[in-house]
Amino acid sequence: MDWGGQDRRVVFILGAGATRGALPHVVINRKRVKPPLNSDFFKIVETYIRARGQTGGLAKRYSRLRNVFRNEFPTRGRWPIGMEEAFSLLYVSKDFPEIYGTRRGRRRHAGSRVEIEDFFRLTFALLTAIDRAGPGTLYDDLVNHLGPKDSLVTLNYDTLLDSALVRAGWDPTVGYGIVGGGRKVKLRWKAPKKAARFADVRLLKLHGSLNWFVRGSFDDLSVVFRKKPSQIFVTQQHRNNERSGFVRQIVPPIYGKFFGHNHWQVLWDRAHQSILGAEIIVVIGCSLVDTDFHLQGMIGHAVAARKKAGQRFRAVALVNGTKTRRKWLRLLKGSFSAKSEYPTFAAFARKHLTKSNG
Repeated sequence: MDWGGQDRRVVFILGAGATRGALPHVVINRKRVKPPLNSDFFKIVETYIRARGQTGGLAKRYSRLRNVFRNEFPTRGRWPIGMEEAFSLLYVSKDFPEIYGTRRGRRRHAGSRVEIEDFFRLTFALLTAIDRAGPGTLYDDLVNHLGPKDSLVTLNYDTLLDSALVRAGWDPTVGYGIVGGGRKVKLRWKAPKKAARFADVRLLKLHGSLNWFVRGSFDDLSVVFRKKPSQIFVTQQHRNNERSGFVRQIVPPIYGKFFGHNHWQVLWDRAHQSILGAEIIVVIGCSLVDTDFHLQGMIGHAVAARKKAGQRFRAVALVNGTKTRRKWLRLLKGSFSAKSEYPTFAAFARKHLTKSNG
């Protein structure tokens, strides 16, 4: 990427705030629906349900989820609660029906609960609606300024960035860096001719993706961690319905994550290597959650290795609120020669993604 008039090897680390910064909202039946963050996920889901008319299966799923958190868990009247807290409570409680569950009706079996599927179905439907946004996001501007040495590391499930890359000539059959090659990637898109400058650009999705599928069911979510994706679909219009016998491979927002297949190990190692080899590190909308020990450990190890070798980043750019930027500065302390800070993705784009800088 061109950085101050010089071609530099840049690694981008992107969180949920990057997607919201790239696309502030989509309009559904005259209601503005934002890409969700951890803290406001259920608020956004409620807006999405209202935009759909508050009827149908998704509305019933949301109502059931809301009632569970109001009645089963000691949240002391807090609603909405964060996405990670909500899923962690559901995931832990599934194994203890004697403690967590209704006192009326048939007792559910240990190891499953329908509200976990409700959570996923709502997540998939919301992100699919967001993903239908066309070109013109800040992700498109970012992609247009990428160089052949750059890497993109993301924790996001959505495919807004994926679509921007494909529109520009990126090849997803190699660009995801997935174990097993590109045969599992099904391109359902009359995409533009492949651009040579993207041949080595990797989009490393460390928590999976809305368009990745593994064989399994919602009753056994461990398949998400212990398998590699069987099918990856790249399309202009994303499917809202599920594929029979498959679940989407997204690592749920849970406090304890366990990556059991070497598919994940390869992705995380490639992200680690991209940080070790970068000249510039740019963090956009990644909140550095305290419970994401994998991310903090991976980046912390790369930073320590670079400091030990005397290889500082030429610069770091941090795009987020003040509190989060300070957390990143503590993690990266002593590993960079220059820094710049921006409160929003738009502010970063005005500085680095204008035509004069491309």
